Amino acid sequence: MRRTLNFWLAGILLLTVVAFLGVFQPMTFSPRKDPSDMQSYLRPIGSKYNGPKDPPGEFTSIGVGDSKLRLFFYKPQHNLRLGLDLRGGMRVVVQIPNRAMMTYPLTQKIVGNAAISAKQAALIETLSADGALPAAAKVQVKVTESQAEVMTLVANQDAAISQFAKVNAAMDTVFGAGTYTKPTSSAIYQPSNEAVQESVRSILEKRLNGTGLTEVNAYKQSTNRVVLEIPGVQDPERVYEILGTPGQMEFRLIPRDITVYVDDESNPRVVTALSTTTNAPVDPALVVARAEFVLPGSAMDGKSKPTLHEGKWAVSFAMRSQQDRAIFARYTGQNVGAQLAIVLDGEIFSAPTIQSQIDGSGVITGSRDEREAQNLAIFLNAGALPVPVSIVENRTVSATLGADSMDLSMKAGLIGLLATLIFMFAYYRLPGMMANFALIIYVVLTLAVLKFFDATLTLPGIAGLIISIGMAVDANIIIFERLKEELHAKKPLETAIDVAFARAWTAILDSNMASLITGTVLYMLGTGAVKGFAITLMIGVAVSMFTAITITRLFMKLMVRSQAGHNLAWYGL
Repeated sequence: MRRTLNFWLAGILLLTVVAFLGVFQPMTFSPRKDPSDMQSYLRPIGSKYNGPKDPPGEFTSIGVGDSKLRLFFYKPQHNLRLGLDLRGGMRVVVQIPNRAMMTYPLTQKIVGNAAISAKQAALIETLSADGALPAAAKVQVKVTESQAEVMTLVANQDAAISQFAKVNAAMDTVFGAGTYTKPTSSAIYQPSNEAVQESVRSILEKRLNGTGLTEVNAYKQSTNRVVLEIPGVQDPERVYEILGTPGQMEFRLIPRDITVYVDDESNPRVVTALSTTTNAPVDPALVVARAEFVLPGSAMDGKSKPTLHEGKWAVSFAMRSQQDRAIFARYTGQNVGAQLAIVLDGEIFSAPTIQSQIDGSGVITGSRDEREAQNLAIFLNAGALPVPVSIVENRTVSATLGADSMDLSMKAGLIGLLATLIFMFAYYRLPGMMANFALIIYVVLTLAVLKFFDATLTLPGIAGLIISIGMAVDANIIIFERLKEELHAKKPLETAIDVAFARAWTAILDSNMASLITGTVLYMLGTGAVKGFAITLMIGVAVSMFTAITITRLFMKLMVRSQAGHNLAWYGL
């Protein structure tokens, strides 16, 4: 029996030490980064370290040559993932609009890419003249050999039906009445749904991660919003650029009877299109409509990156599949001397002249600076948004305010923990001291679980952690009060301990299960801060059940083996 107790004690102490090292990381095999600023290295203890460096310098080495083991020692400091309210940063809410999708199957196919482009350009021009389209950036018109498709953003179903009537009139003008099949008015309205919402959430999260911002928390709200919590933001304007751009890119061949000039030195860039026969200016939007579609940006492999090309910033790219490489090579090989337009969100970004066949990889020129090249690479790698989104709410929390919140929260937690430890020892004496040891282990284990699951610690999360400390003490109080009753009944000490734990278990289980159910409901129905509170509460309650029933009981079993452990005066009687 003694050997079993010693085995359990050694296991619990080892688990506690591992948990402490994992959370506070006083010793590491590679340089630690500051949890409040993941771009900065912490300075190890000692004078030999001259960091931060890239690659980082070493502090202490064991061994020689390639087998050398590097060790770095720090003052204990938590390495938990902090939320926006504790670290500072931005909270942005983007809204997903509703769509009106109008698809018109054609009764007779259009033959030839030139004829398709001409019909698309005519439809765009007619819709713009009629005023049916709200704004060019919010409408997509696509004509293929067998159908015409118009997508526009609307506030509600009534607006969709109103625009539907205007699009029908434009279709009659361009294609002629009776040459197409109308969709039903009830089918065109497509409100924001969960699939679109998840797509927007995933793409925006990828974009922000691509900028170097780590620990972005992106989650859905209602049915048409996505919330982005971005700790440690240094450049809010960059975030707006990344979030507000749909990022729909296409390769298109500009007709040979048009020459396009892009002034990428101006801001915004100026696109000039001229007819090669009359030298008359041509609307760039009509040039895009007439330009033959080659490949979408999604055909690229998602590994685009900024690079310098002939002394200017550009973006390298490669096609994803062999089929796309073949298509790109065929188009560029057959159109040497023509201009290949890179069209971003319906506007010409650049229009380089094809010098020779391109076999599926190359560079996209036209970026004014490194930042624009980085943004373009991010759009290409993360993908295009299914619909344009708008920022409806933005809140910035300063790093100073976040640090103050963190300091005050930690002080409140430590004061509460200290007051609890004093009360337990003063009222329950020796059992209270054992419970205090278990409570300290509980705090370390709870932080380790948060670290293991990479949970984000927020201000409400700290509140949930503090409340769960009270829940842990509550279980011990139920046990100790039952122990007093058994000792008053003159039962032997070891028997009284066993009975107290056995009979208190049902009450502890019921109360903790009620807390877990409450936390589950809060997590499922809540958002943001409420979820953070619920997660820490549930983790704390689960760990408290383990420490109260297992660790406290182990300590008390070991305690009764000593002479002082049999002195009933130490049990508050």
